[in-house]
Amino acid sequence: MPFAYQTKLSGVDDQTPHDHVWYRRRFNVKSEAGQLLLHFGAVDYQASVFVNGQMVVQHIGGETPFSADITDFVENGENLLVVQVDDPHRDETIPRGKQIWENQSTGIWYTNTTGIWQTVWIETVPATYIQNLKFTPDFDRGAIDIQLALNQVPENTQISYQISFKDQLVASGVKTATTSLTEWSVDLFQEQIFRTSYHGAGWTWSPENPNLFDIQLTVGDDTVGSYFGMRKVSAANGMIYLNDHPYYQKLVLDQGYWPEGLLTAPTDQAYKDDIELSKKMGFNGCRKHQKVEDPRFLYWADHLAT
Repeated sequence: MPFAYQTKLSGVDDQTPHDHVWYRRRFNVKSEAGQLLLHFGAVDYQASVFVNGQMVVQHIGGETPFSADITDFVENGENLLVVQVDDPHRDETIPRGKQIWENQSTGIWYTNTTGIWQTVWIETVPATYIQNLKFTPDFDRGAIDIQLALNQVPENTQISYQISFKDQLVASGVKTATTSLTEWSVDLFQEQIFRTSYHGAGWTWSPENPNLFDIQLTVGDDTVGSYFGMRKVSAANGMIYLNDHPYYQKLVLDQGYWPEGLLTAPTDQAYKDDIELSKKMGFNGCRKHQKVEDPRFLYWADHLAT
């Protein structure tokens, strides 16, 4: 259910302002499903989520993700999910980007987006699972700083990791988690394979050469795969520098709106096509205008080369 009711792709295609909208859907759960997390990519503006008549989470903010552990609220077999959304169209205190306050789009203002506009999904996780990951490249040291958050920390919790570059193993190790947040640094330049093959050339990330490192992390029965790029952005002498070299930014002003989906792209391929077209036109980046973009856009911006 990723398209707002105002869009053609929703099948409703009604631009009449409604301050309150409701969603209702049934879903099945097997008794052996385990621990269940319910995720929302984005809901504009305030959402109240109910499972089998019980509220499981409330969230305020039209462009940020949220989730809830619904394990204790579901039953074996059929379950009912209800989402109630409040989006006061005339409330000028609500951050709304380029969305209009009035009934019709005029001038620089765009049609409103109300309700669910990014993907909703249920994830099965083990009792101990990885909640969040953050990677911070230290370009000058040739190191990657890692932050990993767990939902709980049983005794002797071990975190194993493997980092690879262009399908070659670069680094691996095991860390012991004593708190919910574990932080450590991996010095990539000290790894023999990486130092021999790539040090000095071909390992940095840029829009023209989006080189990425793959990483796999495992905690008990939970395994998560992700990636990061080694890059440095700095400023000196009135110039922006990328990886210690002057970099002139040729940015397209990207509103992030679609004719048939408004804030929501019609397909994942549409994001790829949009980025590739911008690159073919000579741009090396974009300035997103008053919108927090869907993570799928960011994924393809990380991966696609000029």
